[in-house]
Amino acid sequence: MEVVAHNSYDLKYLSAADISYNPALGSGQLQVRDIHYVTLTKRTTWEFCQLLDRKVINSKKGFAGWLDMAKKNEWIKTDE
Repeated sequence: MEVVAHNSYDLKYLSAADISYNPALGSGQLQVRDIHYVTLTKRTTWEFCQLLDRKVINSKKGFAGWLDMAKKNEWIKTDE
């Protein structure tokens, strides 16, 4: 076997349209629509985190699901 070409991408630069959150894949699993045809969008790490939060909240899990996951993984601090 001979490798004749390759591509690599920084995940945070994949466009919002190319990344989806599919709860059926398991907790925290992202899906790239077609890795051979992606559009890149320059963004900061913070902007990427916000994008991921929106994807989870807009999924079937909703805000309550996102909040449960955030508390479980200690992404946010609570006064409790």
